[in-house]
Amino acid sequence: MLVSDLPPWFYRGLALVFGALWGSFFNVAIHRWPREMSVVSPPSHCPHCRTPIPWWRNLPIVGYLLLRGRAACCGQKLTPRYLFVEIASALLCLAVAERYVIEQPGATALEDALVTSLLFFFFIGGLLIATFVDFEWLEIPDEVSIGGTALGLATVTLRSPGPDVVDVAIGAGAGFLAVHVLLVWSWERLTGRRGMGEGDPKLLMFIGAFLGWKGAIFALVGGAFQGMLFAAVSFALRRGKGEDDAPAAKDDEHAGDTWVPPPPLELSDGTTARLKDGARQLEVEDDRGRLLWDYRAVAPADDPLRRALPFGPFLALGALEFLFFGERLVDAYLDLFT
Repeated sequence: MLVSDLPPWFYRGLALVFGALWGSFFNVAIHRWPREMSVVSPPSHCPHCRTPIPWWRNLPIVGYLLLRGRAACCGQKLTPRYLFVEIASALLCLAVAERYVIEQPGATALEDALVTSLLFFFFIGGLLIATFVDFEWLEIPDEVSIGGTALGLATVTLRSPGPDVVDVAIGAGAGFLAVHVLLVWSWERLTGRRGMGEGDPKLLMFIGAFLGWKGAIFALVGGAFQGMLFAAVSFALRRGKGEDDAPAAKDDEHAGDTWVPPPPLELSDGTTARLKDGARQLEVEDDRGRLLWDYRAVAPADDPLRRALPFGPFLALGALEFLFFGERLVDAYLDLFT
C-alpha cells in the first residue's frame, strides 16, 4: 500500500487515538520509574488507596474528565498531569503523522511511513517522560536515556527521512561527551559544584541517537537559551511580587539562633546530607566532601542561579523544535550567510 491509498482524516483520527492511549502508559512510567517500580506489575491502581482501576475508568482523557479529576474509589484529587500528558501525547502523535505520513509523497510506501512515524513517536514519548520526571524528581530515568539511545541507534536505517548512521553515531557520542566533560566534569573541577546532573548528558545522547549531531547541538543551544530565559522571567516575576525580600525579614526575626540543625544524614557510601539556614537549604556532599547538590527553598535576592532548575525539559523542548522545524530553521539561518 501507498500513503495515498488512505485519506488524511484516517491518519489523523488514528494518530489522536493512538497517541492518547500511549499517553496513559507514559503517565504510568512517569509515576513508577523514579520509584523503581515496574510499569507492568501491578496493574493500574489508585495512587492514593491502591485500589485496582477497571479499564473503563482508565480511558485516556475521557476517564479523567468523567471523574472530574478525582479518584472514583477514594475521592482523592488526581494530579492534572494525567490529563495534560494524554492530551500532549495525542497532539504530538498527530503532528508526527502530519510530518512523516500525510506530508510525504503519495508514492511513499505506507509501511515505511508508518514505521518512521512510530519510531519518532516513541522518541517523543521518551522526551515527555523525561520532562515530567525531571520536573518532579530532578532526575532522568535511564530507561528513557539509555534504552532510548539503544533504540535510536538500532533503528536508524528504518527512519526515513532522518539522519544517517554516521550522523546519529556522532550525535549520540559527541552529545554525551560534550555535556559530561564541559558542563559536568569540568564545571565541577572549576567551581566545586555540579553544573548539570548526570542525567542530562545521557538525555542528549538519546536525542543525538534520533536526530543526529545537528539535532543534538540544536537541542543543547536552544534548550540552554530557553532555560536561561525561563529562569530570568521567573526571577523577575518573583522580584515583582517581593518574595525575595521575605528571607531577610525572617532571618532578622530569628537572629537569636533559635533553630538547631539536625545532625547530618550519612549514607553507607559516604554521601552526606545536611539541612542549613533554618531548614531552607539542603546540601548533599560525596565521601570526599565535594558538593553534589545544593537546593534552597528560597534563594537570596542577589543569587537567582542558586535555585534548582531542571535542564532536561528544556533539552526535550529543543529536540521537539528541531524534529518539526529545526532543519528549516537551520537552513534559513545558514542562507543568511550565503
